[in-house]
Amino acid sequence: MSYPTSRRMLFGAALAAALGVSVLILPVMAQQMNHSMPMPAAAAQKSTGTLPIRAMNATVVAVPPIITETSVFGTLMNTGKTPIVITGVRAAVAGHGMLMVTKKAAGGMQGMSMAQTLTIPAGGKLVLSDTGDHLMLMKLRRPLKIGETLTLTLSARDGRTFALKATVRKP
Repeated sequence: MSYPTSRRMLFGAALAAALGVSVLILPVMAQQMNHSMPMPAAAAQKSTGTLPIRAMNATVVAVPPIITETSVFGTLMNTGKTPIVITGVRAAVAGHGMLMVTKKAAGGMQGMSMAQTLTIPAGGKLVLSDTGDHLMLMKLRRPLKIGETLTLTLSARDGRTFALKATVRKP
């Protein structure tokens, strides 16, 4: 069965995305198909460098060796003049990280859910706590030792990163 060129190109784009190939290939593919495609705004605004963040009391919660996930708390101060939109967290000690929000439902029940982003206001702070927004490290690759310092990498929407040093502590 032969697919039209546009279907093959879409399949190729989906495959490229699944394999982690940059979305910047899509405008080139569109040009080859004689279609116009605007450059994604996020790609046009990418920058490199370190985020203007200052961290205070960054803590990774110590968990028993059989537990494979943990939380990260602390306060992140934005020393810059524009909001910082955090889009991810990763650490060598974990399979992956997640951004979490805690919400109160009607009736006072609390629940947490994964978030796509967390925002630190310009000149403001984001408090990461057990009763509010926080970070999660999932699929821990080894037991954590109380007192050790872990380096987590926070990624922002604009492409910049921040190396967050957090100490493993008992809850």
